[in-house]
Amino acid sequence: MLTLKQLHGGSHLIGRPRLAITDAALPLRILPTNIQSILQTPATARNEEQRLQLAAYVLGERVSQDLSKLPRQSLVYAGASDFPADGGHKPAGTPREIRVLKRGEISRPGEVAAPGALACVAELPHEFTVNDATIEGLRRAALARWLTARNNPLTWRSMVNRMWYYHFGRGLVESLNDFGQMGSTPSNPELLDWLAVWFRDAASGSFKKLHRLLVTSATYRQATAGKPSADPENHLLSRMNRSRLDAEQVRDAILLMSGRLNLRMGGPSDQQFDLQPGIHVTPKVDYTKFDVDAETGHRRSVYRFLFRTLPDPLMEALDCPAGDQLAPMRNTSMTIQQALALWNSAFTVRYAEHFANRLEDCAPDLQGRIIAACEWTWGRPPDKDEASELSDYAQRHGLANLCRVLFNSNEFMFVN
Repeated sequence: MLTLKQLHGGSHLIGRPRLAITDAALPLRILPTNIQSILQTPATARNEEQRLQLAAYVLGERVSQDLSKLPRQSLVYAGASDFPADGGHKPAGTPREIRVLKRGEISRPGEVAAPGALACVAELPHEFTVNDATIEGLRRAALARWLTARNNPLTWRSMVNRMWYYHFGRGLVESLNDFGQMGSTPSNPELLDWLAVWFRDAASGSFKKLHRLLVTSATYRQATAGKPSADPENHLLSRMNRSRLDAEQVRDAILLMSGRLNLRMGGPSDQQFDLQPGIHVTPKVDYTKFDVDAETGHRRSVYRFLFRTLPDPLMEALDCPAGDQLAPMRNTSMTIQQALALWNSAFTVRYAEHFANRLEDCAPDLQGRIIAACEWTWGRPPDKDEASELSDYAQRHGLANLCRVLFNSNEFMFVN
């Protein structure tokens, strides 16, 4: 006996249901009605339209079978105006109309603003030629073509300036998001223009080649120590700027030292906090109740789930921006709160223990473990005095606490 239950609606909404039962083995394929009708017609009696429909169906099935054999595609998330409605959240369908506001007053709308870009880029047309302005995809494609155009100096100069900032700690133009009149002037405009042209022409837009050019330059390979000069802010890079690791880099480096870093790529983000229902729609978030040994705590920081209004206390102490803020440049502070967070954080304490266990497996004696710990965290072995002090500390407080000291050391936290 088969029972159907209707759990919604106020009347009989199911009109004429049909049930089909078979004892055929799976996988079972049910042909479309029109294909069934064509197959019931002898091959010699089929007309041209029927033959075309049957051929199209067979070819479509073959393509579907071939596609099913391919590896699973990575999920791509994109914002668009065409998506399934979810309650009151419904797609707009077409871009909303934008009008020029006279003197910025919303009560005085003027003519309709057509799709376009900045008119100050003289080499490119600032008005887009779009066949159908109601199709958002065409407008986005026009903007993408304008941004990546060969004669657009803004894109190429902006990108090389950001790469320079990431490697040297300060951009050739310090206002990364503002190349206009209100922004900073380039410290070396000739170098900025040369890099932009080289990135566009010689590197063909390859970030890998741009990174290689910067990190193999004589400027990048300078030491951070230098004699006092007439450029105390080091705008002209007479020496290398000393930079601290970002919050995510600190966390990932600690995971790497402990041997627990999970390099699996892709997939959904990991919630590294306890989440409980709260008042109204705001849930309760508690980072102290999260098990730092959980599998979701081993992946790189780029896969952390960011709760924008309640950031992770450890990451916040290390100047990680909140998820609700734009941060073209990060604040880099050096405060006692950072040292206390690194010393007392449950994450640091636990992974210092894992690091200590790893050191015990790699060397038979304390001296060998200390040398290995310094080589992994500092990139060099300790000198005689350092080895003696670290050995005394480890004998008094244990190897795990010594690992916490190394995590707080300048040579671990800073790129010299």
